[in-house]
Amino acid sequence: MRHTYAPSLAPDGSAIAYVMHDGVSPRAMQSRLTGGERPVVIPTEGPAVAVRYSPDGRWLAVEVSPQGTERNEIWLVSSDPDDPSAVLVRDSGDAKTSVVEWDNDLLAVDAVGSDGVAEGRRFDPETGRTEVVDRRADGQLVAAESGYALMRVGPRGNRELLVIRPDGSWRPVLPPQPGSTTDDGHILPPVGDEPPVLLVIGDHGADRRRVMRIRERDGVMSVRELIGHANADVDEFIVSEDRGTAAVLWNQDGVSSLEVFLLDAHERVTVRRSVRLPGMVGRGLTLTGDGRRLALAVESPDIPPAVHLVDCRSGVVTSLNTAPVSPDRPLLAEVQQPQLLHFTARDGVELSGWLYRGANPEFEPARGTRPVLLHFHGGPEGQSRPEHHDVLREVIDAGITVFTPNVRGSFGGGRTFMHADNRYGRFAGIDDLEDCVRFLVSMGVADPDRMAISGRSYGGYLTNIGVTWFPSLFRAAVSACGMSDLETFYRDTEPWIASAAYPKYGYPIQDGELLREVSPLHRVDRVQTPVLFIHGANDTNVPPSEYRQMKSAMDARGVPTSELVMQDEGHEFVKAVNRQRIAERMVSFLREHGVAPAS
Repeated sequence: MRHTYAPSLAPDGSAIAYVMHDGVSPRAMQSRLTGGERPVVIPTEGPAVAVRYSPDGRWLAVEVSPQGTERNEIWLVSSDPDDPSAVLVRDSGDAKTSVVEWDNDLLAVDAVGSDGVAEGRRFDPETGRTEVVDRRADGQLVAAESGYALMRVGPRGNRELLVIRPDGSWRPVLPPQPGSTTDDGHILPPVGDEPPVLLVIGDHGADRRRVMRIRERDGVMSVRELIGHANADVDEFIVSEDRGTAAVLWNQDGVSSLEVFLLDAHERVTVRRSVRLPGMVGRGLTLTGDGRRLALAVESPDIPPAVHLVDCRSGVVTSLNTAPVSPDRPLLAEVQQPQLLHFTARDGVELSGWLYRGANPEFEPARGTRPVLLHFHGGPEGQSRPEHHDVLREVIDAGITVFTPNVRGSFGGGRTFMHADNRYGRFAGIDDLEDCVRFLVSMGVADPDRMAISGRSYGGYLTNIGVTWFPSLFRAAVSACGMSDLETFYRDTEPWIASAAYPKYGYPIQDGELLREVSPLHRVDRVQTPVLFIHGANDTNVPPSEYRQMKSAMDARGVPTSELVMQDEGHEFVKAVNRQRIAERMVSFLREHGVAPAS
């Protein structure tokens, strides 16, 4: 099934580039809006992550993940199909390079060394020269324009932005506010000698992510809210090169809504238009230079991601993806559409989750309850959303109801909720796992004797927690890419990933006792639940050693385990053939251990 996402419109609106996945591995594509599509050829293997048009339309910057690892690299290629040349935008000491944006005719790049120190750079495709904008530990370049830059600094959950001036001097964009996250933004082209206007995204001064307009005058940063919402967060914000059009993707309980704004010369909203999306979740906003056309990818549980075009004046939405949903894969029946449920944890905190009722009603037990798979998202600041779930769809088709919760620490519930599982709050987050089961059983949805648990990354960690903290709660478990010991995870992961995780899980020295207490490996003597471990052999985020030590300890105790290792994947499972293998193995494992009905 064809997926298209991560679009980038040519500034003049004549063409578009995007990532396309048609069953092999994601790759960058280029297409005229009048028709025709061609692959963007780069001399490396690995899934494409992003692609960006240069402002003059001459270049395409393609970000790829070699072998699926965290160590991304950038290739710069011509947008001319007849020009096969490609340039690797990377220094010899880089562990990871990421595309930020184009700063006029220079490519802005964020680079991280093996020591975790980040450099913001500008690369000239004509001369091959590189200019370092800023360099600091735990930093990340997020915007660059006309010699100015925005550098994100600070640990996870307490991030802020610095504005870097053309002379190399810098200052904080906003005053310190512990616990706030301001981590993205845009720099509008400066007029004359005046400092530029900054449009930044964060929850500084609020519980929800919003867009703030900031400008320095006489050494004072003047701040006003540009766009905000009482019950939704800004997922993405974009402004056109001519400064006249902006767009926001709102996130309310995981569902996307799109608004387009017309701005005056002082960035005041003059027109605000809602655009109806043909799906439940949108991502990847991109605008033409004049702001007349917008593109994004849209998806739903029954609709794979597909790039759509939006006329910003009329609000009309058209699909770029000419391939329809496969006719042999019918859309979810109405009874299988996900249902958003809210419930209360034992300490009064409101939690939520999406319920996907299992297919094949002939498997329905007489008492009305079903086998249920509790599936946790990654993060911890991720969010369960009504996205396209190809793997979970196979589980649902097998007659298993799936519940994807948003426990404390998840995005979408406001700043306080997202911080509620930090460090010693992890114990309450663990209790949320048991409270999810109690809720589903009390609703009459779940058969308590046929509960299973699964998740990937942080969700895999929670799966390992589930079988060690609640040994009699689950009949089977599927742990994908999950940590088993936070101390060994810190030791073996990439340095920039470890440092980012400290505020969430605990600091190695100050919180050593806490890290051991909330590491599943230290409670493995309690495990009774059979576990299927799934991992990518090239995973440098959560190294395969994390699952191996957990599996080895369970094997020594005689608890049934199984493993599925993807030799050509990293932390993300992107190849269709592998995702199908995962789905089939999950279903067979759940059947083997009495969760799924027999086929």
